[in-house]
Formats: sequence, structure tokens, C-alpha cells
Amino acid sequence: MAIALAALYSSGPHRYLLLGIFLICYSGTGRVNSLSTGPTPTSFGSVLQNDILSNSNTPTNNKPPRSRGWQYWCDNCSCGFNKKKSFEEHNVGKGHILAIRDGEKIWEEYAQSGEAFYDEAVAKLDVTRAWSLDGFMEGLQARSRSSKKQLLVPGDRGEGGQIDPNIRLCDLVPAKRAALYRYLHVSSSGVPGLVDMISALPSRYVRVKELLESVEVFFHVERLMKRSTVHGQKAKRLTRVHDIGCGHGLVGILIASAYPHIAVHSIDLVPRESFLAQRDAFRSTGALLDNLTFEAGDLSVFENDQDDNGGDATHTATDVAATKNEGESNDHTLVLCVHGCKELTHESIELAQHNGWAWLVLPCCLQAEDHLDKNTSLHLKSDSTRFAMLCGAIAANYRPEIVSSIASIITARGIVLASSGQVQ
Repeated sequence: MAIALAALYSSGPHRYLLLGIFLICYSGTGRVNSLSTGPTPTSFGSVLQNDILSNSNTPTNNKPPRSRGWQYWCDNCSCGFNKKKSFEEHNVGKGHILAIRDGEKIWEEYAQSGEAFYDEAVAKLDVTRAWSLDGFMEGLQARSRSSKKQLLVPGDRGEGGQIDPNIRLCDLVPAKRAALYRYLHVSSSGVPGLVDMISALPSRYVRVKELLESVEVFFHVERLMKRSTVHGQKAKRLTRVHDIGCGHGLVGILIASAYPHIAVHSIDLVPRESFLAQRDAFRSTGALLDNLTFEAGDLSVFENDQDDNGGDATHTATDVAATKNEGESNDHTLVLCVHGCKELTHESIELAQHNGWAWLVLPCCLQAEDHLDKNTSLHLKSDSTRFAMLCGAIAANYRPEIVSSIASIITARGIVLASSGQVQ
């Protein structure tokens, strides 16, 4: 942690190296899942892991991933015990009884969920047991650039140890679909209609990797919303989100569905079919989403005084002008950039900082020349190490309040950098 703090507050030319080293080192400690320069945030999310990178030499065994290392295991609560007495006491405790009741309710709703999730061959325990990311991922197809097929093994988080992004919901065996239903059912407590939306989507648009990733990013956004822009004061009310380079746009759609008072402005060169399909699927469940708009373009839309694109657009010039009064009101704006290509990440951060807005980014294909000193030459064989170093450079240059991550088994580009637009 000392390395990270020294990197964030150093003005030296190699401060990004310090933070990059921290990102590499802390990924192997398993002790923290976020670096925060403000008040310590509460833990959140359901599949967030403590690693950014990982050790591909982590030993594994053939025991079920949820119960490894324990003599007694409770599937409903996802916890283990080495003493029988402790296990028996747990089974009569209030927490366990509540978990059983919740599981029964989820099982009843699963039976009515429709063909996208329901299968009569599914055992009740597949639905009622607590969610486990490792348990869900084990045995699924791993991402690979070669023709040789590989399966995911929990604990093996080296390069290439991510889920195949082409796996769709309909490709999963019934037990896996049931486990995912459990995860989405719990997640949908904050996103009305999430399970119904997925059920209404054509199967070609329901990719498991995109779904898990988007829900987890949504959790990060919720966490950021609770942070104050001024230490000791109540957090401002988020009223606008600019989802830049939105792609399939599911994160912005989740925000729009969960928070009708937030105007979500999705921006990309063209609207993807998946964006339109997801928006329409949500609306088919009864969600109006009249707070969600799409604009074809890039960052130049923030320079336009009026909407020249026609159709479904947001007047961004008005938003920029309104920023002048944000310091005197409880309204706030967030710039969101999930896996923006090349310079889009740091240009989105600069847009947010220029206007005093909050920002949250997941960097993707970073170019060394955009973030390192011109005299610095970066020669690393490991792609994950190179990526972490460049994220360290971004963190050193733009000083986010939060450095966190999404489980690397979901995405190899899971580093999350965020700021509430805090007044320095």
C-alpha cells in the first residue's frame, strides 16, 4: 500500500512505475480489492475478486471449488467449517434459516422463469446454493487464440484464463443456467426486470461474459455514486451519465433501468444491434427507459452547440453549460468509458476532469506512447504485466480515488479506475 500511495502523490517522472508495480504485486496478495485515497468504502458486488493479475501456477485439485479446504460445507450460505459442532450451530442459526427461505423463494420463481433458464432436469440445489464464481466457471470453455480447446480451472488465472466471450446463455448446460439465474436474480434486486429482459432477448445477444462484466461494472458505478465529492459531506445526487464508446451499452441500460431519475446518454459511432435489442427487451418488460438516449458520434459531440445528428440525441452542450452550477447544487454527472479503444480512455477522463465530473473507466487496448514519457521504452513479454503498468501510468497521471478490479476470469482487462470528481 505504501508503494501505491507514494505513486499517487509523487511528482517524479517514474511515479507510474511505482503504481504499476503495486497493481502487479497486490494482485497476488488476496488482501484487498480496491485502493481508495478517501474514506474506506464498504464491500459490494457478488463476484468481485481480490486479484487484477494472477498466478498461473496456482495449484488446484479435484475437489469441488466451493468446498476446498473445509471438512463441512454449507451450500446455501457458501461457507465452510472444520469442526462439526460449529457446522451444527450454523445450521440452526438465523442467517442459515434466512438463506434457506430465500433459496426456496428463488426456486419457486425459477420454476416460472421460462425456457431461457428453466429446465426440469435441474436439481433444486443448483438454484438454491449460494452463488460461486469459481463454481460457475469451472469446466466452461476458456478464451483461446488457438484451435486447441481449453477448459477453465478455478485458481488458474494466468493469461488466457478467461471465459470464452462467445459463450451464450443457451450454450450452458441446465445446471449452469440455473446458477446464473441465481446470480442474476439477486443482482436484479437493484435492477428491476433484469431476468425478464434476458429472457426476452434473442439468444444471439445473451453472451455470458458481457452479462457478468456489465453487472459487475454496474456495481462499481453504484459504489462510486455513494462517494462524496467533498470529504465529510453528503454525496451529490447523480443525475447524468455519459456512456462514451458504449458498444453493446448494457452498463448504461442497467443504470437507466435502476435509476429512472438519471439521464443516461449513450455515445458511439453507430448503435450496435445488441444495444437496440437490449433496450427493446427491457422496454418489453415494462421499463420505459425514457431516460436513455443514444447519439451517434464521438467526443466531439460535447463541442456541438446543438444536435445536428437528429433523432434520439441528448443536447450535450446544455449538460456542459449546466456544470457551472453543479458546485452549488446536489446534481452531478458521471463519465463512463468501458473498454474504450486506445486514446478514448484518457480523453474521457480529461473531459470529466475539465468539467468537474465524476468518471469511471475500464481501460482496454492502451498505447504506451499515450501514457509514458517519450524517453521511456516499455519491453515486457507478459501482456498482463504491460497492461497493469500502463494502468498504473493512467492512475499516476489522473489520480483516481479508487483503483479496483473485476475478476480476471471474466476479463483480462478488468482494472477499474474511478473518481467522484472530488474537490482537491
